[in-house]
Amino acid sequence: MPREPRHLKVTQDQYFKAALSQLAAQGAEGLTISWLCRALGVTSGSFYHYFGGWAGFVEALLTHWEAEQTQRIVELARAAADPEQRLDVLRQQATDLPHDAEAAIRAWGRGEERVSQTQQRVDARRHAALLAIVSDLGVRPEDAERLATTGMALLVGMQQLQRPVDIDMLGAVFDELGRTIRDYAGRAASSRS
Repeated sequence: MPREPRHLKVTQDQYFKAALSQLAAQGAEGLTISWLCRALGVTSGSFYHYFGGWAGFVEALLTHWEAEQTQRIVELARAAADPEQRLDVLRQQATDLPHDAEAAIRAWGRGEERVSQTQQRVDARRHAALLAIVSDLGVRPEDAERLATTGMALLVGMQQLQRPVDIDMLGAVFDELGRTIRDYAGRAASSRS
C-alpha cells in the first residue's frame, strides 16, 4: 500500500479523529505516537510540532473530546426553545456519541489521572445539563436528580455492556427514559393545579 507523501499537511482535528478511532478499535494501549504518524502518513516531527510530546497530545485530545462531545452538545440543547425540545436534542446528541471511544476513555482513566479527571468532569457536565432540563420541565428536585442520574447510568452502562453499542437499543432506552421524565413532569404539573 503506498504511503501518503511526507509533505502532506494534517490538522490537529485529523490527529484527534484518528486517535478516537484507534481508541474505539484498540483502546489506549493501541494509541501511540508511532501509530498516529503511520496512520496519518506523517513524520513524528508533525506530531511534536502540534503537541510538543505525548502529554501535550493527551491534554489536547481530552480538551477536544470534552469540547466536541460535551460542551457542543450542551450548547445545542440550550439553544432549543423549550425543555421538551432540549430533552429531544440531548437524547439525539447522546445517541450519536462515539460510544466505543468513550468506553475506551473510561478504561484509560482507570490508570491515568488526567484522563480520569476529564472523564469525571464530562460526566458531571452531562449530568448537570440533563438535570437542568428535567428541572425546567417542572419535576421536583429530588426526582429530577434521580432521573438525571438514571440517564447517566444508562449512557455509561450501555457503553460498558455492548461493543459496539447497539444504537437502536440505546435510542429505545433513551426513549423510555424520556417517557419516564415526561410522566414525572406531568404528575408534577397535576399536583400544582
